[in-house]
Amino acid sequence: MALWMRGSVSFIALRELIGYIAQHPEGVRPKEMEVWAREKARLRIQNAKLVSKTTIYHYRNTLRHLGILVVINGRYRIAKERPLVAELLEAIRPGAPDLSLQERELFARFVIQNPDCQKHFFDLFMPAGIKSYDLEAFLENGRPVVWRRDNERSEMLYNVEYPEKHLSIDSEDKRQAILYGVRYWARNELHFVEEIFLEGTGGLMFPVYLSGSVPDSRILNALRESISSQDEWTFFPVRKVAATWGPQYRIPLDRLYGTLEWVYRRFPQYVVLIPTSESFATIMATSHQAEKYHLRGYFQDEKGRYISHMRVHQKLKEVMLWPEILPV
Repeated sequence: MALWMRGSVSFIALRELIGYIAQHPEGVRPKEMEVWAREKARLRIQNAKLVSKTTIYHYRNTLRHLGILVVINGRYRIAKERPLVAELLEAIRPGAPDLSLQERELFARFVIQNPDCQKHFFDLFMPAGIKSYDLEAFLENGRPVVWRRDNERSEMLYNVEYPEKHLSIDSEDKRQAILYGVRYWARNELHFVEEIFLEGTGGLMFPVYLSGSVPDSRILNALRESISSQDEWTFFPVRKVAATWGPQYRIPLDRLYGTLEWVYRRFPQYVVLIPTSESFATIMATSHQAEKYHLRGYFQDEKGRYISHMRVHQKLKEVMLWPEILPV
């Protein structure tokens, strides 16, 4: 069982390491990477701390498993004879504070096509019968997957539409590789998987497109169609809306909630935001880490309030005419 993808990595740091190694066609020895990373202070992790020797090992091992690096006579060099690697070399911009959209997309292609990442994570999202897929096929066809903790020692991942597709997380190696490894890469680093915690269900994960606009016309139309024609006000549980429209339109929470906020700011007379307290929003959390996880799925307005529900007046349906309200 290949569970090399243990723990989180910074893909910005991976990009910097690629840029350094690319300057040495003959390859770079591990010790040289460590000197460059620490003495040159080129790679940093949380709180601006310098990376450790173990982290450098983990980073180069990750790049090797993804097929970006090869090892020849103890030296690591870029596998630029591979077309996708050559494309990545053309796209990377070392030194930039964030990954560009193109960089994220190319790294996502490496991750999604890796057989181990597919077997232990991405295959769960795919409909039964689809055995071969790339990033585009995953984003178009992937179905929601739930992460649920059964007890303190066991966790389960299962496909919502195909519950026979499931995976038990019953060891620390699996937990580190799947939950804190490839899941973190796809969700937090490369942003092509989104996740929202739902009480009674667990963490709902679903594929999302890497780019899009705010406001999003699909969410605007969905909102307009959901406004009652009989009742003066329509009541929306915001996270339930997000858990429905997010997977349906494959849109991440920031763009979905950004669209709802855009509507509120443009038509404040027809939209009422109903906040909840942070303590209530995290009432099921058993740790500070769990509190942060639960809160990441909430719509937070410009005042910092956590919005649990919104009421929309019937007249909003009349004034929301397309495409007139959309920005040019």
